[in-house]
Amino acid sequence: MKGRGIMVAATRQHVGKTTTCLALMSGLRKRFGNKVGFQKPVGQRHVLVKDEEKASHKIKVDKDVRLFKEYFGIETCSYWDMSPVVIPSGYTRRFLDGFITEDEQLKAIQTGFENISKSNSYTLVEGTGHCGVGSIVNLDNARVAGLLGLDM
Repeated sequence: MKGRGIMVAATRQHVGKTTTCLALMSGLRKRFGNKVGFQKPVGQRHVLVKDEEKASHKIKVDKDVRLFKEYFGIETCSYWDMSPVVIPSGYTRRFLDGFITEDEQLKAIQTGFENISKSNSYTLVEGTGHCGVGSIVNLDNARVAGLLGLDM
């Protein structure tokens, strides 16, 4: 799959990926209007938000996804698509024990990206942590970028 977008990643954590994405999103919205999607395919730090489909339920999403959705007022993307894989405490153990499969993760990321791409002219994707984060569950940034057909 080749999407119209780009993935921002880094070799270290806490070096400004989110800040860079905020600036890119601001600039992209000047060019494409409100038709710019955002996805953080693999998140580490989550917050609880209201499920858009079932208002009485709360779901875990990456904290940066909530920031982008609320700050930019993104209405063309659902939380589910923007934050398809969140890795809270215990997730790696559940993956290694076979309760979460690699295919499930990949499908969630790909489906989310496809849904966002259908509704937007451009999609900005933020990688997780550093190059090794996600590798224990086979979701490092390079693999995700390749899956989505994005340059990094």
